[in-house]
Amino acid sequence: MRIAMLSWESLNTIAVGGVAAHVSELADALAEKGHEVHIFTRAGENQPEYERIGNVHEHRCRYQYCDNLVDDVNKMCGAIVEQVIATEDHIGPFDVIHAHDWLAANAMIWLKQQRGRRSILTIHSTEYGRCGNTFPDGQSARVREQERAGLYWCDHVIAVSGVTQAELAGMYDVPIWKTSVVHNGVRNARFEVTCDPAEEKERYGIDRMDPTVLFCGRMAYQKGPDLLLEAIPSILKYYDNAKFIFAGDGDMRWSLEERARDMGIEHAVRFLGYRNGNELPRLFKLADMVCVPSRNEPFGIVVLEAWSAGKPVVVTQIGGPAEYVAHEQTGLKVYPTVDSIAWGLGTMFMDFDRARRMGKAGLETVQQRFTWDRIAEKTLAVYDPSHVPQTRDAMQVTEAIHVNGRRSASTQRKHRADSSAMSTTNGTRSTSRIDARPELNPAEDLVATLQRCRSMLHQVESILPAPVENRTYRKTTESTDSRAGRQNGRNKTRRDGTRRELASHMKH
Repeated sequence: MRIAMLSWESLNTIAVGGVAAHVSELADALAEKGHEVHIFTRAGENQPEYERIGNVHEHRCRYQYCDNLVDDVNKMCGAIVEQVIATEDHIGPFDVIHAHDWLAANAMIWLKQQRGRRSILTIHSTEYGRCGNTFPDGQSARVREQERAGLYWCDHVIAVSGVTQAELAGMYDVPIWKTSVVHNGVRNARFEVTCDPAEEKERYGIDRMDPTVLFCGRMAYQKGPDLLLEAIPSILKYYDNAKFIFAGDGDMRWSLEERARDMGIEHAVRFLGYRNGNELPRLFKLADMVCVPSRNEPFGIVVLEAWSAGKPVVVTQIGGPAEYVAHEQTGLKVYPTVDSIAWGLGTMFMDFDRARRMGKAGLETVQQRFTWDRIAEKTLAVYDPSHVPQTRDAMQVTEAIHVNGRRSASTQRKHRADSSAMSTTNGTRSTSRIDARPELNPAEDLVATLQRCRSMLHQVESILPAPVENRTYRKTTESTDSRAGRQNGRNKTRRDGTRRELASHMKH
């Protein structure tokens, strides 16, 4: 099979986030299975336009950069389309066009419309989630419009978690039959580095015996670094030698550093900024545990990275990690609140032997469920045209599902306004809308309703707290037998009264 991967980033060009690792690792795994894989992405400075890396062909597209993100992305998509066409003219047509996120959606749409290629769109996160579960206007609205257009035109959608699948159903009316959940993977051998954790701690001015917590991710509201920071004073009351490392950059970094100084905890915190792929394995090795305090987390690849290093995790019960972290077995699930995060970390500190067992169990989970070979197999199944029913022309409408609670009336009005916007592709207005409702017969409607109910039930179960065993309840003075006897008496009185009313009615 000849596969074209369209992406904003890759590990060998300009790597920004987790999508880069996903694209490059998935391409490698597919190529190892004998498929011809081409990555089309933007070029880094002084990089060649084409390079073969292992068994993967990487095409770097050049274009005139601009300051506006959406305009810049559209220019990149135009350059990608030109490269794909030139490549097809040279080697023949691609069997599958696989785009990643809204950033590559317009290129996929054009190739779908003009060349009829089978098109797959992987959604790693939604604009709603990246904006902290809100619907801002301006540029964010343009991003949502491109997300909607990509979801409408693609043949099938891959969501990285069930939570992301539910978000797409709730916000963009993407039906269950058009989506598949394929989790991220991790190459855990990358984290099998040989280093002394104590020496790594000393590099950052941390004593070798100090318990250390690692946050690794963007310093953005979505990722919740402020929740972890606010929890630190409570932890220091009981573990005054605890240390906290924040590895990542973003718009919240400077305000968090100032907040740490205001709270007088700067001695316990290390802000490292962005760290590249070579440094990350050492950071995970020096940490005793990893905290993922996200407010919205589509998947949480950092959890897999922590497990690959044998470290336990404390994660919020929001998003992807809630699906695959086993509470008290491979980590602890907490609420996205300061007090709950402090409780989770404090619980880990209380028993480091137990924490190490959780980390070991996490490593076993990664090796069994999240290898790139396994992810590649699931992705190939989606590539197969027979994987998806092709009989429906329009997308069916599903009831809005909001995974973090019911939306307010104003938010629903905002979403309806977004949904009514026409999708724009290559400068032309399209009258096809993602909220167009097909004609469904009663059987299809029932199936669609059951699918929505299952999805909503899954989301409710994922956010419920873990059951508490051996809970002690206050004893009551009245025995169970006496309560049951009195209830039976009331039932007999009601039955006798009903018989009398019926007899009186029959006499008349």
